[in-house]
Amino acid sequence: MGNPSHTYSSVQPSRPNHLPGIGVEAAAAVLVLGYSVVADRILPEVAYVPVNLAAAAAAVLLARRAGVTMAEMGLARERLVGGLRTGLATVAPIAVLVAAGVAIPWSRRFFLDADVVNASTGRALYDMLVRIPLGTALAEEVLFRGALLGLFLRRHRTGTAVALTSALFGLWHVSPTLSSFTSNPAAGSAVASGLAAKALAVAGIAVVTALAGAFFAWLRLRSGSVAAPWIAHTSFNSLAFLGGRIASRIQ
Repeated sequence: MGNPSHTYSSVQPSRPNHLPGIGVEAAAAVLVLGYSVVADRILPEVAYVPVNLAAAAAAVLLARRAGVTMAEMGLARERLVGGLRTGLATVAPIAVLVAAGVAIPWSRRFFLDADVVNASTGRALYDMLVRIPLGTALAEEVLFRGALLGLFLRRHRTGTAVALTSALFGLWHVSPTLSSFTSNPAAGSAVASGLAAKALAVAGIAVVTALAGAFFAWLRLRSGSVAAPWIAHTSFNSLAFLGGRIASRIQ
């Protein structure tokens, strides 16, 4: 399946002597986690896509000012085709995984989010074809597997950089997870027994999301392009959304 670190080093220029300090990394982490709360709790729905894309672009600009190259962020144009090819190879396995989740009664209930089930046809198409691919997947991949991973790889070994950015990706989803307890009956009932159960559920989802982030990082390093994890991320989220629509009709 290839060595991600070898793929990465084969497409990057030699690193300069000056490296971003730990303070830059810490500031980036705080800004990212702070923005996750703003995006989930404050940002108006109409601004979700443009503002998230603007935030991702700003992260790229800040990383460039810190000395990170476009190639180090997986944004080099010459790697785009390879990234698209790698990403497209993940679509079928992801579709099978989502289909299995919908087919199994125990897991099917977790797809029945009210925001998915009750959305109009027009709104559902917008979410699957615009909001998720651009406002969620593209923005998050450019931010986490692009700017942040490129920044962290300047100071850390590949495994450490992937672990750090993946942990941040898991924490990024804490606020949305808390919100989902009110819109998803299955998730809400799973934590109805008390604060400890709720904390355990949030921690569990953060860990699972961090593991997904590590997989996305592997795709990014293997292909040299954020296009690969962008396609995988879009496929999973959009197909899960479609799975929720289907699950509501077969439960």
